[in-house]
Amino acid sequence: MPSDPPAQAGWAAALCWGGGEICLWISERFAFDLPILLGMSTTYRFADLVEQGHDEYSIRTQVRSGELSSVRHGGYALDLDPDSPEARHRALIRTTVPLLNDDAVLSHCSAALLWGLPVPRRLLTKVHVTHDRPGGGHVRTWTHTHSSALPSLEIAEVEGLRITSLARTAVDTARLCSNQEALQIVDAAWRMLDTPTDLAAACEMAGRCHGIRAARWALAHADPRSESPGESLSRYWMIMGKIPTPTLQLEILDPGGNFVARADFAWEEYRVLGEFDGRIKYASSLNGQPLAEVVMREKERENRLRALGWWVYRWTWDDLRHGQRFAADLRRFLDESPFRRTR
Repeated sequence: MPSDPPAQAGWAAALCWGGGEICLWISERFAFDLPILLGMSTTYRFADLVEQGHDEYSIRTQVRSGELSSVRHGGYALDLDPDSPEARHRALIRTTVPLLNDDAVLSHCSAALLWGLPVPRRLLTKVHVTHDRPGGGHVRTWTHTHSSALPSLEIAEVEGLRITSLARTAVDTARLCSNQEALQIVDAAWRMLDTPTDLAAACEMAGRCHGIRAARWALAHADPRSESPGESLSRYWMIMGKIPTPTLQLEILDPGGNFVARADFAWEEYRVLGEFDGRIKYASSLNGQPLAEVVMREKERENRLRALGWWVYRWTWDDLRHGQRFAADLRRFLDESPFRRTR
């Protein structure tokens, strides 16, 4: 196992994102302040390990044992989660940034991951960078380089790391995606930006770039009140299925004005509430409480909603994998609601 953080790690100030377990491992084993460790990152290049006294055989041994993970030629990470493409991509970024030209700016899905936007996992195999240079880009084993105009206003600095601005990142990444993926990205970006102005400007700046139709479609249908990728994907299938537009995040009050619930989706004319994947709500509200208690409270909440004349329709990720069927089932539920039948 490496004995010290690499001496050259000053460039990596922002690249311990999502690496809580790794940072904890280091904080327990090295006598450094945690803020310094966060800046030093938890990745190593081959030269770093050799400088610390390791030879090629010992490095291979640590890779085989799982103490080190090889993320690219000459790049390694500590205790990398093998089941997380996102963690692996962050490690790939950390081991690639030192090899990039000074004018390279992290962009597209690599910047999106650092901004906290939802990124399709199929896009996480290469580090994406943009150069403000004439000529075309190129794709290599570990990098995808784009050549595009990049005004200073579209470059952000995160802990000393240059990445494209949030709006530019969202639009660039959406251009690589299907409409349903793009909607998840643009919903999340709008939620972080508060207004769509910068997103609209980024779409305008992109002109007729490849994939811009997906980005523009997503912006036209985006809603920052969608609080998760699953809610955004739900809305996509509702749009495709021509489901009546729901009210998002509707607060339900009892006759005394007391708060009862906040629904992901509401069709007030049908007296129907839509709830995506209640397990997320359970996970976010457990706070150490037994799951059975949380489930019981959720059932009590639904009973209160029914007593107020609301019908609740629930779905999960499994339902969204069959989007057309989901939309058809939801349409049928709306049409069969008791309130609708009595109108």
